[in-house]
Amino acid sequence: MLRFLVLSSAILLAANASGQTNNSRADGFRGLILNQTTSEEAVRILGQPVTDKTDRLDVAKLSKWLDPKHKEKIFRQLSFKNVGDFSQIHLSFLENKLMMIELEFKKILFPARLNDLFGLEFAVIGAQGSPSDLPNEPGKYPVRFIPVFYPFNYNLIGISDKTFIWVDCSTGDARTPGKIDRSRQVSRVLEKK
Repeated sequence: MLRFLVLSSAILLAANASGQTNNSRADGFRGLILNQTTSEEAVRILGQPVTDKTDRLDVAKLSKWLDPKHKEKIFRQLSFKNVGDFSQIHLSFLENKLMMIELEFKKILFPARLNDLFGLEFAVIGAQGSPSDLPNEPGKYPVRFIPVFYPFNYNLIGISDKTFIWVDCSTGDARTPGKIDRSRQVSRVLEKK
């Protein structure tokens, strides 16, 4: 009986400890952390990139919240293909610190799973009856609502103290939220001051 109690306690402690570790983080992904990871560390984690170039950031509508330097060709960009569940992963560095993680999804991931992936709540932008654009004030969520119908392409925004996350979604049926096509995690170091 005592052996059973000790074994049961050990299992409960292990389950509790593993339940408390949460790998989702808004400012990182699979060991890559915005404002910390260097390009050398990224290559160690993901392997050799298929492209290595210097360019500007493609940040979609987040551009209105960012410093104009995001439009300059000063970011080292490493691209990786067919890494796990992703058709492409693009990483952008400024002064050898990771500034943006862009994920293009190979497998279907539903928008409802974003909270699990990044540990944040997301607001819809561009769906019928929703705000069609971001608020002018950086870091401010648009008015929250639950859409009745979805356009074939729309976006979601997640905001943390360190990161803006812009998500591209698509659907073939306006009654369903569809799937995630691409996400961009952008460091708030680039935020307009």
